[in-house]
Amino acid sequence: MSRIIAAALFALAAMFSTPGFAADTIRIDNAQARAMLPGAKVGGGYLAITNTGPQNDTLVSVTSPRASSVQLHQMSIDNGIMIMRELRDGIEIPAGKTILFKPGAYHLMFMDVREPFKRGETITATLTFAKAGAVEVAFDVGSAGGDMSAPAAGAEQAGDDHTMPGMEVGKTDMGGMDMPGMSMDPKQEIRQTMRKQFETPEKPLTTDLIIVRNDWAIAAWQQDGRGGRVLLRKGPHGFEALLCSGDSLKDPAVLETLGVDVADARALTNELATAERSLDPATVALFASFAGTVMLDKAAGGHADHAGHSK
Repeated sequence: MSRIIAAALFALAAMFSTPGFAADTIRIDNAQARAMLPGAKVGGGYLAITNTGPQNDTLVSVTSPRASSVQLHQMSIDNGIMIMRELRDGIEIPAGKTILFKPGAYHLMFMDVREPFKRGETITATLTFAKAGAVEVAFDVGSAGGDMSAPAAGAEQAGDDHTMPGMEVGKTDMGGMDMPGMSMDPKQEIRQTMRKQFETPEKPLTTDLIIVRNDWAIAAWQQDGRGGRVLLRKGPHGFEALLCSGDSLKDPAVLETLGVDVADARALTNELATAERSLDPATVALFASFAGTVMLDKAAGGHADHAGHSK
């Protein structure tokens, strides 16, 4: 009897000491999702998958009760153009390796989400592997503007050069940018930041309309016949692009979900509406043409996480 009790206690201790979620040869760590904007139908999932077994395995499929389907995606850059593709054949997890799913690389896309993910809740999903079988995972939902880029130790990272749909990738090595001075005009700083991040010689970026309120700003952009609006937040090194969207950034309630103060959210949207009334309707329509919402991973130099899809 004492041996049975000891064995049971050992198994219980092992269960509580195991990091994340685990099968016999698959360990899951740092499963996270971002809160979704009101009305959004597509959500992103991020995690680290470690194959502790002696053989390669493959993540074949994912299901969740919160979405009609969950797709395996990868983002990459081909000749300066961002390409997002579904990996229908699955994602290989090599033996003894950790594969990191993060904004701008491998990630999960929760499609046709029945109710937008809210900060603080948990999203359950089942990951099915060719050899390890089904692994149940719980994704913790953080803020819509949260940082999902922290890698696991020894993680293999794929596809690190990405930008937002409809915009070209320029000099995305943020370490090489000039540090904006405290005396620089905020609008000048924002133009400089966005141009260094997204402009190319062949396709210049226009950012004539910029609204600034304390530590937040909205910039309307045009590039190569496309357009949209970007929400920026002031950080330790100046303003950083947080997300790209269309008309959703004209809604103060949406800005509040992203952490903008109520007064600042109303001031930004009121000033934006006033400024756009003096513009050509065709230009305003171009700003509104960006469909969905793309979260930008500031830690990866402005690379994109498509929390919503753009045309």
